[in-house]
Amino acid sequence: MYKTVHVMIAAALIALLAAYPATAQTSADLWRSFAERVDVGTELSVRMSDGRRFRATLIGLRTDAMLVQPKTRVPVPIQAVPFEQIVRLERSKSGIGAGKAVAIGVAAGVGAFFGVMAIILAVESD
Repeated sequence: MYKTVHVMIAAALIALLAAYPATAQTSADLWRSFAERVDVGTELSVRMSDGRRFRATLIGLRTDAMLVQPKTRVPVPIQAVPFEQIVRLERSKSGIGAGKAVAIGVAAGVGAFFGVMAIILAVESD
């Protein structure tokens, strides 16, 4: 009985290991299809296989790479990033968060309230 279980586990491991190279090969295709669905001009966060991370604006696509303009303090030329070297690619989260929006709204409301109260007091004191 134990021998049958061992044989089944070994067969499952062999099947998983045989399928692994097929999935590793498609990572470049995955990033290419993602980049094709993103609009030109979108800000992206990119992580490369050599460990580099940067934010960039998507400029265009080629069959083997995407063209990006890195966001740096000093302007740099447009760079081609090969899809095979991309480990992670996602849209940058820019703008304000919900907490900051609520704080701005509360501050505007309080300011408006005190502004109206100051106007009322100025009119009443005359």
